[in-house]
Amino acid sequence: MGTMTDERKRDTRGQYAKETTDDDILAAIRESEFPAVTARWVADTVEMERPSAHRRLEVLHEDGEVERGKLSPRVVIWWIPENE
Repeated sequence: MGTMTDERKRDTRGQYAKETTDDDILAAIRESEFPAVTARWVADTVEMERPSAHRRLEVLHEDGEVERGKLSPRVVIWWIPENE
């Protein structure tokens, strides 16, 4: 079968999924009609898997790009701080 040298993920149709940048994620949040969003919303908006969106949001949070809050044990919301 040969070795796989391309590490990019494929979407459900076997096409290469487009690479989503941090700027894509931040722009989606900025342009949202909502003051805060969920990882599911981000995933659906930028077309990535929810666990990947959550991991990316965690990194953006560590970098100070987004804030987070828990509405309940299972619901986390994310927003861009006002000082941006």
